[in-house]
Amino acid sequence: MKIASPPRLLRRTAPLRDSGLVEFAAEDMDAYPILHDTVREFAGENTPADQTIYRYASYRELLGLLSRLQNRMRAEEANAIRCRFKQTDGKPGGSSSASSAEGSSESFSSEWEWLSGLFGSVGGRSVSDYILHRHFTTYLQPVVQPDGTIAGYECLLRPLPEQQPFRPAELFETARSIGQHSFLDREAREAAVNFSASHLPQGMKRFINFLPSSLISPDRCLNGTFETIRSSGTDPRDLVFEVVETERLDHPELSRIFNLCREQGVLLALDDVGDGYATLETVERLKPDYVKMDRQWVSGCDRDPVKQAYIKKLLDRASRYHGVVLAEGVEREEEWRYLREAGVPLYQGYLFGKAAPVPL
Repeated sequence: MKIASPPRLLRRTAPLRDSGLVEFAAEDMDAYPILHDTVREFAGENTPADQTIYRYASYRELLGLLSRLQNRMRAEEANAIRCRFKQTDGKPGGSSSASSAEGSSESFSSEWEWLSGLFGSVGGRSVSDYILHRHFTTYLQPVVQPDGTIAGYECLLRPLPEQQPFRPAELFETARSIGQHSFLDREAREAAVNFSASHLPQGMKRFINFLPSSLISPDRCLNGTFETIRSSGTDPRDLVFEVVETERLDHPELSRIFNLCREQGVLLALDDVGDGYATLETVERLKPDYVKMDRQWVSGCDRDPVKQAYIKKLLDRASRYHGVVLAEGVEREEEWRYLREAGVPLYQGYLFGKAAPVPL
């Protein structure tokens, strides 16, 4: 399909959908053979030469297609291909027939975007490949109690030892910019559940980062996580899903997401409280089981009256509904001593150990 006039381009801000239709259009027909041959591998050998719409029934199908296209296309070829999406009910069926494709096209979004805008790389590998093949591992950082005993671990995404190093934050930022952070968040969360199940004893808390805004359909997106919890043999009460500081905590579905997790027995935490969106008022509104105090209030707290006053306020807010405060970024003995005396019950930081591939 040749576009008659340049379409209005979309800068992607929302996550890609788990299932739907994607329509392709080529401005430069020299790029079309690679596109068609790759789509045909996924949709079937009988795909017509002029077929421009591909139906995917799962996000793994979509990522497989995007990964193959990114690995095969040069930058100038990807910049000559546009695409647009339509959400469907996710029923399988491969590529649409030519007749149904024409009918479906009428309901597509009017917004087109560059195919290259769905491509992203970190550490020499495509983001789609990281997600599809879980080219990452889980590290564990200890969470300790006042007597120094370990109460749990935070599960953190890290590069595999044999891979080119990358910053986990860069991987998530890149995935967000190309609409794939929902898929990465899901795969990382389920990988952390399985990893912790095989490395930690029952009763040991596992803190796992969680991006509620990536859940377009909370029930559907969380079902896989809950199934992983069941199949791994993990007691849901040992799991604590952390809402990270970068998330907008006024997300309209957030209370519903919290309720879905609590119905399954999973506990919840607000990360980096005292910074960004995670305020004292948010703590009181959402009532998380754990309140992770941002390191800006912990660093030097033993000698800073302003920080000490904030810590007391946070402890008071959490105590109103029996929330547990956890101090992040503890690096000095003096800080730990003050926090213990102030009544903070849990701590995390380099003083107790860095994230590592095995538990202490």
